[in-house]
Amino acid sequence: MLSYSELSYAQSSGAGAELFKSKCGICHTIGGGRLVGPDLSGAPERRTEDWLLRFIRSSQAMIKSGDAVAVGLFKEFNETIMPDPMLSDDEIKSVIQHIKDQSGGASAAAAYVSVLENAGEKDIALGRHLFEGRQAFANGGPSCIACHNGLADTYFNEKSYAKDLAASFATLGEAGTRAILENPPFPVMAQAFEGKSLTPDEVRALLAFLKTPGGSPTMRKASGFMVYGVLGAAALIIVFSGLWYSRKDRSVNHSIYKRQIKSVN
Repeated sequence: MLSYSELSYAQSSGAGAELFKSKCGICHTIGGGRLVGPDLSGAPERRTEDWLLRFIRSSQAMIKSGDAVAVGLFKEFNETIMPDPMLSDDEIKSVIQHIKDQSGGASAAAAYVSVLENAGEKDIALGRHLFEGRQAFANGGPSCIACHNGLADTYFNEKSYAKDLAASFATLGEAGTRAILENPPFPVMAQAFEGKSLTPDEVRALLAFLKTPGGSPTMRKASGFMVYGVLGAAALIIVFSGLWYSRKDRSVNHSIYKRQIKSVN
């Protein structure tokens, strides 16, 4: 029979594994190499527990405080912001313990195997159609453009619902972008795709599309939606300008004057 301390340790270790999977595993591995963020194998040996607690609790707070290691990691990983996990100190400690346990038996990092080898124009075209909603996802997930309007470097980019994806692939690379597509870490995205996971072919096509400079959703050449919107607005301006001009052809005072002259005569 397990002692109380052994049972407590087992429960903590199990909780840490689950928390790591749900909160950390999208962007980090333990012995599997870099992903969106660094490989965490051996991190508890390289950093003190106090440092790890503060960094995991809020990496941005530490970066803003000027912590040299935190700033260095932020710059090394393309200034990708690590979301605050909203965990208690005890929960963070259980995650640290899980990393420590897994680091001991971690094998050498396996080389990432690209899924874009031999990807061609058909893959890019499919990715564009999936992104823009011209072709539905097999499992019913929403089109990417529903939240990511892709209008980079425009006023509209500031008003989009989610992050513009113009530089996402360049920043995160294939492995990081693929991890997000396969297992969304962001609450809104995770909810939208709950039970509606992308298929491997869809992930490959979207990656091919996002990787292509000319086909990425920067859409610096205005999208069809924007073009039609601008043309429609221009048409309305022309119509209303014409109506206003005809009304102003003769002033109201002129019409009253003509009626008064007619009544006098």
